[in-house]
Amino acid sequence: MAQTYTDIVDVESFRLAVISLDTHPHTKATVPSVTLTTYRFSNSSEITYNALSYTWGSAHPSNAEAESDTSILLNGKTVEVQPNLYGALVELQAACSDTPIWIDALCINQADPNERSSQVSVMNQIYGKANRVIVWLGKPFPELEAGIKAAERIGTESVPHTLRMIGGQTWDFSSDLSTMPQKYGMDPIDAEEALGLVTLFMSNWFARIWVIQEVSLTNDVVILCNGKFAPFDCVGYTAAFLHYSGFFQPVLNLVPKDRPGIYLRGNINFYQSERIQLLREWCRGEKSLWTGVLKTIDFEAGLNGTHAKSSELILLRFLVTAFGFQATDPRDTIYGLGGILKHMAAEDGLVVPLEFEPNYGIDITDLLRDVACKIIQATDSLVYVTLVKDPTVRETPGLPSWVPNFPPVLFNTLSSSQFRSVGTVNSSKHVPHAPNPRPFKIDGKVLNAFGFRIGMIRKFGETFIEIVRGRCSMLGDILLSMDKTYPYTGQPSDEVLWRTLIWDTDFSHRPATLVRLGDFQRTILEYLVHSLQVGHKEAESPATGEALVLETIGNMGHLDDIAAKYPSSIFPSVNLVKVSCAKLGIIEEQDVELDDEERQMLKQPLSIQSMPPGNLMAATCVYRRPILMDTGYLGMGLESCEIGDEVWIVEGCPTPLVLRANEQEQGFVLIGESYVHGVMQGEAVTEDVVWEKIQIL
Repeated sequence: MAQTYTDIVDVESFRLAVISLDTHPHTKATVPSVTLTTYRFSNSSEITYNALSYTWGSAHPSNAEAESDTSILLNGKTVEVQPNLYGALVELQAACSDTPIWIDALCINQADPNERSSQVSVMNQIYGKANRVIVWLGKPFPELEAGIKAAERIGTESVPHTLRMIGGQTWDFSSDLSTMPQKYGMDPIDAEEALGLVTLFMSNWFARIWVIQEVSLTNDVVILCNGKFAPFDCVGYTAAFLHYSGFFQPVLNLVPKDRPGIYLRGNINFYQSERIQLLREWCRGEKSLWTGVLKTIDFEAGLNGTHAKSSELILLRFLVTAFGFQATDPRDTIYGLGGILKHMAAEDGLVVPLEFEPNYGIDITDLLRDVACKIIQATDSLVYVTLVKDPTVRETPGLPSWVPNFPPVLFNTLSSSQFRSVGTVNSSKHVPHAPNPRPFKIDGKVLNAFGFRIGMIRKFGETFIEIVRGRCSMLGDILLSMDKTYPYTGQPSDEVLWRTLIWDTDFSHRPATLVRLGDFQRTILEYLVHSLQVGHKEAESPATGEALVLETIGNMGHLDDIAAKYPSSIFPSVNLVKVSCAKLGIIEEQDVELDDEERQMLKQPLSIQSMPPGNLMAATCVYRRPILMDTGYLGMGLESCEIGDEVWIVEGCPTPLVLRANEQEQGFVLIGESYVHGVMQGEAVTEDVVWEKIQIL
């Protein structure tokens, strides 16, 4: 495509496209014809233009390989473009061909890395000066159109309720869509709207890191679909309402399960959509309708609000908030946020460090290490290393273990954006920029620090997916091996277990106050029984299924052991499992006795005034597992934790770190952050603690 560009653009200039129709010289078909014109930024105020926001690849997960590249005319010459861009060009030509438009794939010579770097570095100007940003989610089809229409309705009507919840730092715990008229004065979401909304959020556009800045730098952002423009904000407002109200899961439950991929929550970019909107509102500043309530959300990445302003801190806040997004080039996990970084830095009169400027000649390993060094040095904190993901999802070979990379996985950290009422954690009692007798220092690829070990892992429990699938014998074994009273807080160990599973937060407070023990017990029972129900359904015959269920229940003796030691634990008794299975008809009625509390549990619905434990665990347990240390500490570590790994309090780090000894290089490999009950506010940091010098490789 390089031959189609007759000039070179730099940080002082950019190209705009005008779209018309012309005859393809070979196929004779009518195709989009794009003509490029170069402009200087110094004259850009005289130009009215739009900017396109779209995804380079497939628009939706279901048709990733459905079409091949398609030919258009670019400056009179034939070039190949991907099908999604071709569809956008056709729609743009019909809807707004009289207005020039900026399209990254065409207006930047992608074959020239220098031009690419320079243009990426001025994205804040390109999108910030655009009259309108047009979002293209792919070719229109009925479900997508229904989703956009539903978002227009819900997004418009729900804003006061969402602002009330965010402003009050609380959640509505709603689970019944039929209550919408009474609670919110809104018509209930029906099955057609639910399918449309899920289809909308499954659009690949919402998973791109680039779209955050593309929609955050101008006020007028619209979605183009079937010749109609819809306000973009309604989509983000809808996602936020469904999240804070609790209606997302009921909406998901309305969607037919026979639609491939629809039922898989991981494919639905719902949380990304909400975070895009949060960052857009943050960047809009005083122009945002959310200005007042945004102050209730902690974007400080676990650092308190008195921290000195810096570009490094702004980038840290973005990286903490914008997790789970995709980038074709891994360097774009940083560069894709450059536009809003410059915008927010300029608001505070700050200069963006050279290390953050786009440079596609740098190796990804060097870029990520440079960014880590700058952020750690500027913040005088090791909170950045807590963003390191589980080793199984790290994607950058040769990267020091303490340097985060950003794989596209939904993965909360203890420093993620949350209500300020939850508070922060500070297990090392570190005060940034205060005199520190135990400084941490980066030496090449090594992080030198001081710390002390609080324990070695001797048992670990199941992962979240395993627990959801009804496997929790190792978790039960952890509880059985603990003393009845947790020595570090004086709480009953069965209470410590459920508090640890949710990092002792209900998303409004820490310690958690809006969690009902009965709801937790009901949730674990449902996980166990549902797994038995699935096994019964997949068996060759009902008789075989019943035999399988009874055999599995027969291996659950540990549940009665737990009930004997901890009558009020989150685990059900074997009898309760049997009765629940009999009520579902997967085994015959059982001649067993339940106590009064168990009978009440079967009758009582989940509380409407407490956070559902399943929702909490979905946020705190994914990619993690419970860990029990030889010192009696109970915690949550990343999935890759192994018996023998050590848990350390490290000076400067707000959370304990799980470290694995590397005998060959006489240092440690970082596995990741952890929650450890009873140490998160510095309780383990006493005068008699001996701090050791350690190296994290």
